[in-house]
Amino acid sequence: MQDSVSVDRDKYLGGSDIPIIMNLSPFKRRFDLLLEKAGYKADEFTGNIYTDYGNTLEPIIRDWINAGLKGDDIFKESKHTREAKDGEPLGVRIHLDGENADTVLEIKTTSHIYESVDDYKLYLVQLLYYMVLTGKESGLLAVYERPEDLSTEFVSDKLKLFNISLCDYDGLIKEINEAIEHFLEDLKKVKDNPFITEDELLPQEIPDITARIIAFESQLNYLKNVEQTVKAEKAKLKRVMESLGVKTFKTPNGYRLTLVEDTPASSKTVQELNIEKLKAEHPKIYKKYLEDKTVGISGKAGYVKITAPKQEGEK
Repeated sequence: MQDSVSVDRDKYLGGSDIPIIMNLSPFKRRFDLLLEKAGYKADEFTGNIYTDYGNTLEPIIRDWINAGLKGDDIFKESKHTREAKDGEPLGVRIHLDGENADTVLEIKTTSHIYESVDDYKLYLVQLLYYMVLTGKESGLLAVYERPEDLSTEFVSDKLKLFNISLCDYDGLIKEINEAIEHFLEDLKKVKDNPFITEDELLPQEIPDITARIIAFESQLNYLKNVEQTVKAEKAKLKRVMESLGVKTFKTPNGYRLTLVEDTPASSKTVQELNIEKLKAEHPKIYKKYLEDKTVGISGKAGYVKITAPKQEGEK
């Protein structure tokens, strides 16, 4: 089945393309996929030991899941193909690891194991894409923990099953559809201009916002220099007022300037519990009062890092 989904891959949009289109894949860039679909670049990936392992385990895992099912509930491997219509740059071709009357099965083997299905967005978008195309309201994501030695002996404890309902992911489905629409628009641009760059495909909103930010950055740099100058002049004024014994004065336009004198450094003695000494001299008492405490760890908001171009002579 792997060979059949690889033939003429540049003519179709497949499930494995979705994470790449959404910039979720650590294995391939979106722009490289655009070049491949446009026919300007060959897809040189033919598999590795991990994809081979996944292909080997897939039927084993499907059989294990099917062992408790009967009739229309049994998952069967399937493929759906729709040729491109007039005006469409790509057709659709998907290979399902399993499908029954109501549910799509997606099987993954990985070394990255999470408790929440939402942490598997890389896999989730692919499964949701399949569910939408096949009209299935339910999905089953089967994630198998790949052993370091790549043993093909199936261990059921290493398998996590996540039941997916289409109605729970309206927002993500919208995100998938918008990403596909944008990708197909960019694909037309790439086909029309083989020399187009990745930056030229950015939505106009991005360079517009960037231009405003860079303008503000220039103003901020100017204001920082002004701030340093003001600090230096205030320090100079402080020294002059101190030397002349001037405590306060008022400018002709109404500003009052007051000298705030230096406060010398000082110290004071406070009492605090010496935890290390208590732990060393009275370990039983120390342990007796140890308690588990949940400590919140603050998240860190992402941001856009701006790097100015190097000036001539800079390294």
